[in-house]
Amino acid sequence: MKIILTGGGTGGHIYPALGVAEALRCENPEAELLFVGSRQGPEGRIAQRAGLRFIGLPSRPFGQKLSIANAAALLTLAGALIRAILVLRRERPDLVIGTGGYTSAAVVLAQGLRRKPTLIHEQNAVPGRTNLFLSRFADAVCVTYEESVDHFRRKNVRVTGLPIRREIAAPRDKADARVKLGLKPDLFTVLVYGGSQGARGINKLTVAAVNLLQGQGIQILHQTGARNYDDVKEIAPSDADFYHIVGYIDEPEVAYWAADLILCRSGASTLAELCAVGLPAILVPYPYAYADHQMKNARVLEKRGAAVVVNEKTATGGELANHIAALHRDGERLRRMAAASIGLAQPDAALNVAKIAELLISGGLRA
Repeated sequence: MKIILTGGGTGGHIYPALGVAEALRCENPEAELLFVGSRQGPEGRIAQRAGLRFIGLPSRPFGQKLSIANAAALLTLAGALIRAILVLRRERPDLVIGTGGYTSAAVVLAQGLRRKPTLIHEQNAVPGRTNLFLSRFADAVCVTYEESVDHFRRKNVRVTGLPIRREIAAPRDKADARVKLGLKPDLFTVLVYGGSQGARGINKLTVAAVNLLQGQGIQILHQTGARNYDDVKEIAPSDADFYHIVGYIDEPEVAYWAADLILCRSGASTLAELCAVGLPAILVPYPYAYADHQMKNARVLEKRGAAVVVNEKTATGGELANHIAALHRDGERLRRMAAASIGLAQPDAALNVAKIAELLISGGLRA
């Protein structure tokens, strides 16, 4: 059995694919798995670190308006499709699993041209444009939320939850995790995590809040994103020894377990991971996401009492500092939020997707 996994551009598309890969290996240790993604994205490094063979394709993102850049992106997609056809002709996979991102479109389409099984997974409550388009050609569509089902005009839409890697949910000692990250083991810890690439809006709000949190028994670990690190370092207070700035965290699962509270975007993969750990959250949805899907994701957690939602367009550093300080003081509320968070976890999601993949290969599931 040979399966190609494809998706990328951001960790939100890459890590669900890795979660499915883990489940497939557990179900069928002899399965041959290959990751196909963008040459320009982080997926090559991440997939290879997870032990997957990787093939890179050209990739450029599409904007929402007609432009020269979009015309160039369309030409790049055409080139990627030709390359994907050649890759699939050589590799002859039994199934392609797409988890979103522009590169995945070429690979899923190429598999469709071979008239071989395809499966796509949609992470967000409101499906992205790529997956809405690809759903016309997919034999099965897996979704994270029940709310997503009606967006797809297909019979084989299954609510599976969002696959995460097993290591995310594997319990760790909080004090040990903090020491590993260079933090003090006994201080209330806030993790600021803007996703694998960082988030400029969250970075600015965090720096504005830092001075207001001085002397409150709080330490902050702030992943800025590698491309934003120098900018944040330049404006960050130099005398705040409780404020730790890093460009990238190689093992986000360690940071999750080190934290008492997370400040982050509300991409579906991040939410699935923090729920698996049972981490209370202050969510700052990306305000320009397609169909405002990050806000819709965030409201799911807010409604269940697992998160506080902050609007980036109106928020201030003072507001953010007040939220952090208030949650620090209210241990009972934090415990309720943690319980609500873990109550939203979907620990069997990767296995659910893997089983549907096996059914497609065996012919037990038809479009």
